[in-house]
Amino acid sequence: MKKYLNQTTISVAAVIVSIAAIVVSILLHNGPEPSFNISVVPIEISVQQGGRIPVNVNIVSLNGYSHSIYLSTLIKDAGITASFSIQSMIAEPSFTSIMTILVKRDIQPKKYTLEINGIGADGEKRNCSLILNVMPAPQFDPINLTDFFYPSGWMGDYEDIKLNDVFTGTFHTGNSCTKITYTAKGLPLNKNWAGIYWLYPDKNWGNFPESRDLTGARRITFWVKGQQGGEKAEFKTGGINGKYKDSMGGPYSTGVLKLTSDWKKFSIELDGYDLSHVIGGFCWVAAKALNPKGCTIYIDDILIE
Repeated sequence: MKKYLNQTTISVAAVIVSIAAIVVSILLHNGPEPSFNISVVPIEISVQQGGRIPVNVNIVSLNGYSHSIYLSTLIKDAGITASFSIQSMIAEPSFTSIMTILVKRDIQPKKYTLEINGIGADGEKRNCSLILNVMPAPQFDPINLTDFFYPSGWMGDYEDIKLNDVFTGTFHTGNSCTKITYTAKGLPLNKNWAGIYWLYPDKNWGNFPESRDLTGARRITFWVKGQQGGEKAEFKTGGINGKYKDSMGGPYSTGVLKLTSDWKKFSIELDGYDLSHVIGGFCWVAAKALNPKGCTIYIDDILIE
């Protein structure tokens, strides 16, 4: 009888173990499927017309999801664009992509909803929403850049430069302009290029906290010509990277321009940049490779609009 009970006990225990194994197998088989979550921080932000703003988009793997996830946005207004610092990546176990939103100047001020989408390589889809509150841009009255910035940032072969910022021999408007002569002799550093930054304050390469607040400005415009035509020069704004650097980043350039002997207007767009702390207002650069015999150019009406 005792032997029979022992055998029965063993049989029952075996059945229990088998049932437990089946239950575990079912639970494992029917457990949560691998997936991912996408979120944005914060969920509502404000930006001015013509501005740009970064937002963190966070992607987290769930239950061992191991596929690459591609990010995109659904924006119903053409006045808003967005780009990602990381467009696609496997979340192991997570990653953050910086979504930079650019808002055009002429967009209507109101609240917009942006949908941020993530799609896995296996077709899994997740999304989240961001509320973008577009505020009116402040009005900006045009100013003459040379009234607020100083041509004191001489660079490269600075002894090759001759500057006359009240030259009366020619001008676009008024009674004078800025004349720059570049000799291309390579003095004193033999760098074979030279340039001038218009800085604020005087001779500030980012060493001083003072700056100009140009918030609301849309562009820098200027008129320029060469003495003979064919002179080549580049013009920039921003790009001072000292301790107190330009808030706009940069520099932002026209690229190398081939000048004529007639006055011609050029511009550098400022929309979307943080202009609250500007040090390097304007810059001219010339190189010996493009002007082997040097050059003389004239600049007038440098306006911040």
